[in-house]
Amino acid sequence: MSFNLTSPRIVSQLLAKYNLVAKKQLGQNFLTDANILRKIVAAAEVSSSDLALEIGAGVGALTTALSEQAGRVLAVETDHSLAPLLEEVLAGRDNVKIVFGDILKMNPRDLLAGNCLQPKVVANLPYYITTPIIFHLLKSGIDWKLLVFLVQKEVAQRIVSPPGNKVYGALSVMIQHHCQTEILGVVPPTVFVPRPKVNSAIVRLIPKKTDFFPETERFFSLLVRTVFSFRRKNLYNSLRSIFSELGGEKKVVEAFNALKINPLQRGENLSPEEFYALASYYAKNSR
Repeated sequence: MSFNLTSPRIVSQLLAKYNLVAKKQLGQNFLTDANILRKIVAAAEVSSSDLALEIGAGVGALTTALSEQAGRVLAVETDHSLAPLLEEVLAGRDNVKIVFGDILKMNPRDLLAGNCLQPKVVANLPYYITTPIIFHLLKSGIDWKLLVFLVQKEVAQRIVSPPGNKVYGALSVMIQHHCQTEILGVVPPTVFVPRPKVNSAIVRLIPKKTDFFPETERFFSLLVRTVFSFRRKNLYNSLRSIFSELGGEKKVVEAFNALKINPLQRGENLSPEEFYALASYYAKNSR
């Protein structure tokens, strides 16, 4: 039996059938618009050679759309009460597997063990836990082909923001260090059940092929966290609290001079590449 999961009425009936209500504490807002679903799947360029990892199956609308294009769909859902509904809705879709649990407590590499398809992430993420999930996936060590998320519009704007913008911050730097980023469209509250209070946006992340140096990454995270904790200070003053970890004041000044970075500017004006250049310098010269 096929279900029209893009009908708010059908979705409401399914929830009622299983005595379910959307749980606010889990950030459940079920997408019910066929056009938006098509845009998300198209943004991920899903094909039969792909394994699509979905975070949050919900009532199965995106899961169903993905299953029609992907070789395999692996959906992680934290709400066990949705199990009987998903079993009915996804019956007969042999390329779909639902795993119940908290993605943040799972190792994505274990989830994808034995997979020989091209891994992609496609998900309508709960607003309250968007950032931890994205970093959990990016730091998993998996060679993702790309990641497409439906997130709160404000978060999407922060993810893609250029240096100097008022919403540019640690999230912008950290994600842009790992990925090319772009917003592909804004999604209104009216296409969800229940309706959120804010707009959402489709954001696509294409991982960069870069070498991984643990010590440089450690300094990079330290610099970014520290600088944006003292956003109103200039770069030099914002780093005072970690001078000792960077090799001392002399070494800090030496790095600015060597890389031709003005220490009197605010850190929010530095690009992700400049943050990484500083981190690389300290990783090599701080001892």
